[in-house]
Amino acid sequence: MQQADLGRTRRQSSKLYRNKVERAWEAMASSGQLVDPGLRDLVSESWRRCLQHGIEPGSTLPPCAVDDEARLEGLREINHELLLASQNTWRLLADLLNDTEGMLLVTDPRGVILDVSGSPSVKDRAAEIFIRAGYEWSEPGAGTNAVGTAIEIGQAAEVESVEHFCAIAKDWACAAVPVRDSVDGSLIGVVDVTTFGATQHGHSLALATAAAHQVEQTLHARELARNVQLMQWYQSNFPRWSHHALMLLDRKGRIVTSNGHAQSLFRDHALLDRLQRGTPLVELERGATAGDCLRNLPAQLRALALEGYGNGNEWQGGLLVLDGIRRATASKAGAQGGIVGAPGEWAEKFRSIVGDSPAMSDLKRQALRVARAAAPVLMLGETGSGKLALARAIHDASGRARGPFVAIKCDVLNRETAASELLGYEGGAFNGALPKGQGGKFEEADGGTLFLDEVGALPAELQVQLLRLVQEQSVLRLGGSRERPLSVRVIAAADQDLEAAVAEGRFRRDLYYRLRVLLLAIPPLRERAGDIVSLAETFIHELNEQYGLGPKRIGDDLRAVLEGHGWPGNVRELRAVVESMYVLSENDLLCSADLPPDLAVTRPAPAASLQTIADLERDAIARELVAQAGNRSRVARALGISRSTLYRKLVEYSLE
Repeated sequence: MQQADLGRTRRQSSKLYRNKVERAWEAMASSGQLVDPGLRDLVSESWRRCLQHGIEPGSTLPPCAVDDEARLEGLREINHELLLASQNTWRLLADLLNDTEGMLLVTDPRGVILDVSGSPSVKDRAAEIFIRAGYEWSEPGAGTNAVGTAIEIGQAAEVESVEHFCAIAKDWACAAVPVRDSVDGSLIGVVDVTTFGATQHGHSLALATAAAHQVEQTLHARELARNVQLMQWYQSNFPRWSHHALMLLDRKGRIVTSNGHAQSLFRDHALLDRLQRGTPLVELERGATAGDCLRNLPAQLRALALEGYGNGNEWQGGLLVLDGIRRATASKAGAQGGIVGAPGEWAEKFRSIVGDSPAMSDLKRQALRVARAAAPVLMLGETGSGKLALARAIHDASGRARGPFVAIKCDVLNRETAASELLGYEGGAFNGALPKGQGGKFEEADGGTLFLDEVGALPAELQVQLLRLVQEQSVLRLGGSRERPLSVRVIAAADQDLEAAVAEGRFRRDLYYRLRVLLLAIPPLRERAGDIVSLAETFIHELNEQYGLGPKRIGDDLRAVLEGHGWPGNVRELRAVVESMYVLSENDLLCSADLPPDLAVTRPAPAASLQTIADLERDAIARELVAQAGNRSRVARALGISRSTLYRKLVEYSLE
C-alpha cells in the first residue's frame, strides 16, 4: 500500500483555492481545454486524462456495471475475501464518520462499488448520484474521483468536492487508498472514505489509509494461514512423487514452494526466473478448474498430474507434477522402470492411436508415462473422441498388459441390475440368485485394468463401492460381509461436465479427487485437423478387411471437405461417414459427391457462404461472452471447445 505526496497545503484547502478550481472547471467545461491556474498536479493530470477519454464534465454519469441483484451478488461472491476482511472496519469508523456525514466504500479493482456503509440518510443522499453498489467509479467512467484516480495512479488519492471532473459529484469529498495483495502486489480493491460537504475533512485520508492497512493485514493473515495448511498437505503428499518436478501452487496459481527437480527442469528451459516464490506460474480466474491450471502452463512444460487441495468446488491450490525429471537421473529412473520412456517409445507403444498432430503427439507422450504409473487415471474428452481406444492402449503399454481389460459404459447400466453386474453377489442375496453367488465386473478386472466410460453417470450407491475399489483395492459383493481383495488399475472417462456434477452433488467429491490423480485431456477432432485424412485412410483399410470391397482412395475435393468439417461427433462420426462412403460408392476414388446427404452442408461453398458460417461462429462466441460475464473458462465449456481454441477465435474475430 503506497501513499503519494498529495501536495496539499492550507492555501489549497482555502476558499481561495476552491474558487480557482471552480473557475478552471467552468473554463474547461465551456472550451473543452484544460486551463490550470494552480491546480494540484494530481487534479490537473486527472482532468487531462478525462478530456482524453472524451468525458463530458457537465453531463457524464457513472456507468452501471451490474444491473441486477443476482449479478451483483455474483460480483460480491467473487470479491468475498475483500468484503470479509473489511467487515470490522466500519464498526471501528462508524462513530467518526457519522459525525461528519461520511461513508465507507469498498470497490473491486475496476472501481465498481461492492458495499457502502454509513447512516441511512447519508446513503440515500449518495444513492441519488449513483454512489451505490453496482456502479463503476473508475476514472474513464466517472471522471476525477478518489476511487478512480487512486486506481489510475496506483496509490492513495484525495479529491475535494470542486476537484471532481463531473458536476454530479461536486457536493462530495473523498479519499481512497488501494488494497494490494501481500504476495505479488496486485490490486485487490479500493477502500474509500466519502463525506458530504464542500471541504475535505482533514482526517478522511488518515481514516482511509488505516482502513486499507487493516484490510491488507487481515487478507495477509488469511493467506498465510492457507499457505501453512497447503505446506502441511504438501509434506504428506510429495514423497510418492519424489523423483519428479513438483510445485505447490496456491489458489491464484502462484508458486508456494518447489523441489530440486523442478528447479533443474526450469533451468533447462531457461525459466528459472518463473520459479520464484509468489510468482504466478499460471493465470487463474476465480472459479477456474484444475483443468484450466494444466492448460495454462507455459508451452515448454507438460503436466503429468495435478492433485487439488481440499474438497471445495473451486481450485484452492494443489500439487503440480510436471512431465520431466532431472536429466542426471533420467537414465537411472528408466532402468528402474520409472515413467520416462526412451525417445520415440511413445510412438511404438501407441501406434494403434492414429494421429501425428502436435496435440496427439503430446497426448501419446503423456499416455506412455501414465501407462508406467499405477495411480488412477481420469480422461476428459468429448463423446466419440477416442477415450476407449486410448484406455486400451494405456493398458497394453502397462505392466498389466497380460491381465484383463474390462470396459463398462456407465451411462447404459440398468439401475436395477447395475449393482449385481458390477459388484457381484453372494448366494441367496436376492430372489433368483445362484446358490453359490457370482463375481461382478470389478472382480473380472482383477490383475488388469477397469475402464469406466461416462463415469459421471454411475449411480450414487455404486460410487461408494468404486471409491472402496480405488482406495482399498477391495470389493464387497451384494449380500456379503467379507471384503474381497483385488488388484485393479482404474481408468475413468468423462466429458467436461463432471466437475459440474460434483458441484451439483450428483458425483461424490472424494471419488472425483481420487480418480483425477493422473489427468489426460483428449483433444476433439476439430482441434487436430491434420489427423483427419490419416484416420479416414486407416478406417478404409479396416473396412476393406471387413467387407472385402477393395482398396479405395480419398480424392482432393473430399479431403478438403473432411478437413473443413467441424466433426461434432468426433472420431466416431468420421468412421461412420467413411464406412457409409466405402460401402455405397462404386468407385475406387471417393469424392465429395459420395458424402452422406446430412453432411452435404459441409461441401466447399462460395466465399460468401463461408463468411456466413464464420459470422455465425463469431456471433455465438460474442453471445456466450455476454452470458458468462466474460469468464473465458465458462465460455469455453459452454461452447464445448478448449480454452486455447477460444483464445485463437477471440483474436481471429477481434473479440479481445
